[in-house]
Amino acid sequence: MEQINWYDVIKAADEIFFFCFMVFTCYLFIFAFFSFKGQRKRYPKTSKKHRYVVFFPIKGFDAVVVDSIKSFLEQAYSREYFELVVVYDKLTPMALQTLKSMSVILLENPDGWQSRARMLEYAIQQLNNTTYDAALIMKPGDTIDKNYLEEINDVYHAGGMVIQTHVVAKKLKTNTAILNAVSEEINNAIFRRGHVLLGFSASLIGSGMVFNYEWLKKNLPKIKRYHGLTKQLESLLLKQGLFIEYLEHVHTYEEKVKNIADFDKQRHNWYAIKRYSLRKSLKHFPKALFVGNFDYCDKIFQWIMPSRILMLVFIFFIALLLSFFNWALAIKWWGLLFFLALTFSIATPGKFVRFRTVWALITLPIISLSILKNLLFSRKKN
Repeated sequence: MEQINWYDVIKAADEIFFFCFMVFTCYLFIFAFFSFKGQRKRYPKTSKKHRYVVFFPIKGFDAVVVDSIKSFLEQAYSREYFELVVVYDKLTPMALQTLKSMSVILLENPDGWQSRARMLEYAIQQLNNTTYDAALIMKPGDTIDKNYLEEINDVYHAGGMVIQTHVVAKKLKTNTAILNAVSEEINNAIFRRGHVLLGFSASLIGSGMVFNYEWLKKNLPKIKRYHGLTKQLESLLLKQGLFIEYLEHVHTYEEKVKNIADFDKQRHNWYAIKRYSLRKSLKHFPKALFVGNFDYCDKIFQWIMPSRILMLVFIFFIALLLSFFNWALAIKWWGLLFFLALTFSIATPGKFVRFRTVWALITLPIISLSILKNLLFSRKKN
C-alpha cells in the first residue's frame, strides 16, 4: 500500500484555501477601495409631500421607543404627512401612557408573535383603509435628525422605491460597542456605499429602511416567520430586480450591543438566519446568473463568505501554523493578512482612528471565539 505524502496533501489544501480566501479578500478590497471617495448623490428638491407610515415593532419591554417617537415628532417634515405606529407585545404602564399622549397609533400584538414580519403584517391589516406612499421600518430606540424625512422624500420622489439609510452607532461606552460600531461602519463602506457606487444594490440592515408601501403590503405575507425579516426582504427585492438605494448622509442613530453576552446572542441568531437564507437562495443562483440578475448573484456570494472577523482569525492562524511547518508556504498568507487589514483600514471612518479603538481590540479574541462558536453550533429556529 502506497504511503500518503502528507506534504503534498497539505500543499494542495493550502492552495485551495488560499485561493478561496484570496477571492473573498479581493472582493472586499474592490468595494472598500471604491467606497473611499464617498457617496453623496444630489437629488432635486421637491415640493410634493409623500405620505409615510413609520413602524416600530416591539418584542418585549422596550420603553426606549418613547425617545424614538420624540425624535420623529421634532421633524421638519409636516406632521400631517406621516403616521407613527407602535406594534407592541409588552410596554411599561408609564411608557404606554406617554405614548398615548403623543398622537401615536398603538397596536397591541394580539397573539404574542415574536416575529417582526407578522407584527408588521398585522399592523398593515389594521391600517387597511389608509393610503400611504412609503413605509419606514425602525427599531425601538432609533433616533433621527430633523431633516430625516425631508431627505428621504426627495429620494423617494426621484424614484427610489427601496432606501437604506446610514445606521450610526450611539453611546459607545464599552469595548464591545466600539468594535461593533467599527464593524458596522466597515459594512456600510463595503456593502452599501461601495456597492451603490459600482451599480449594485445596498445591503439592508434591519433599521432605517424605507419601502414602497404597496410593495411591502403585497410581499410581507411571503416572509417566513423566525427566519430573518431583513434577509428575506433582500431576497425578494433582488429576485424581483428592485434596486436598494443607500443614503450615506441620512443618519439613523441606533444603540449597539454593549457586552459580549448580547453580542453572542445576536450572532447566534444572525448565523442561523444566514444559513437559512443561503440554503433557500442557492437553488435560484443559476437562473439569476443566466438572466443577468447580478445583484442577486452578488447577494448569494455575500452569504457564502465567512464573516470578516473570522476571515482575519483564520488567515492569521493558518499563517502562524504554516510558519512552523514550512515558512515558504506561510509568506503568501502573511501577505494576504496584511492585504485584508489594509482593506479594513480603507473602510474604517477617520473618526474611529484613535487610541480608544485600538484599546477596544483587546475584546477581539473573545468576540472571535463567540463568532466561531455560533458558526459551529447555530441551528435553525422553529
